[in-house]
Amino acid sequence: MMRLYQPIAAGIVLMLSASSLVAGEATELSEKINAISSDAVGYPAAVEAVAALSNMNADAIPEVLAAMKQDRPVAANWLRGAVEAIADKARQEGNPIANGTLIAFIETNSHSPKSRSVAFNLLKQQDDAAAQKLIPSFENDASLELRLLAVDKLVEVAKAQLKSEQKEDAIATYQQALTATRNANQAKVIADALKELDVEVDTTEHFGFLKNWHVIAAFDFGKGEGFDVAYPPEEEIDLEASYPSKFVDDIPAPAKWKPLQLGKGEKRVDFNKAFAPVKEVVGYAVTTFDSDQPQEVELRWGSPNATKVWVNGELVASDKVYHAGDKFDQYTAKAKLNAGENTILVKLVQNEQTQSWTNVWHFDLRVCDHLGTAIADAKP
Repeated sequence: MMRLYQPIAAGIVLMLSASSLVAGEATELSEKINAISSDAVGYPAAVEAVAALSNMNADAIPEVLAAMKQDRPVAANWLRGAVEAIADKARQEGNPIANGTLIAFIETNSHSPKSRSVAFNLLKQQDDAAAQKLIPSFENDASLELRLLAVDKLVEVAKAQLKSEQKEDAIATYQQALTATRNANQAKVIADALKELDVEVDTTEHFGFLKNWHVIAAFDFGKGEGFDVAYPPEEEIDLEASYPSKFVDDIPAPAKWKPLQLGKGEKRVDFNKAFAPVKEVVGYAVTTFDSDQPQEVELRWGSPNATKVWVNGELVASDKVYHAGDKFDQYTAKAKLNAGENTILVKLVQNEQTQSWTNVWHFDLRVCDHLGTAIADAKP
């Protein structure tokens, strides 16, 4: 018995040692991938690390997933590729990672949203039924990819309720879905469905677009130099002041501030409407935002024009991009708000291009948290 037991025990010890070694290697190799710099320093070592990780067994998957960092998207994609290679190999060998291990990883909110989403997709590939059971729990998840699935599921439930002539239940479910979503396309689908049920929804309010502004124009584009010229609104905000301005037939001089209040369903601060559809000009918009506490937020905005944004006199973003589209949350900048009143100033620059599709001069802007949840102005 002793002769048989000793080899078995030795084999178990060897297996445990190998597992620990794999785990240690996985962490070390993942760190090499995370060390890739924006200028490709560390690239050769990372290539070798991905190849080595891809040959590991399924036990290494949780550690590789855990190494994925939200603020290192390039490295995270490399690590995702390694995880998928490990999982494919393990399935082909008949030793896939256990469902329970993936579920435990997904349910641990301290892991990055990206890594939990990857873990969910692995689970879905090998056991779709187990993955589907988790989806309702993602309604308020920090992973927007997972949250999207939960909201889609709520929309499916609402449609089924309508089919069963449960109108009030369907309305409640659609409203629950709208509260949860952080996706503009998804919000529109839900709002349209509610409108069909005679419930009006303003998605611009849901996403928190700022609507009370003062605007001023027109300063000189100056063959492109106007983007960097500090015109008076960058030095002071005095809503009663007037300033020398570029001579434009359709815009009275001198430049003066004027109030601009957006209506229900509106989000764009449109200088063409406020002033005139002109070219080679610079305008500014200013608003105040009251915060109930000091806090870090994200400003998110979209514009087909070049923009600069200041919060309380501090430049938080400068995007010298002209006519590259205009989409939801096109630009993002982190900012610190003080308790009480804060000033947000936007510089909006219209260039010299004359094609009809360039004759746009507007922006939209909102204040939110890192998930895109609107933060309400605390003004009474």
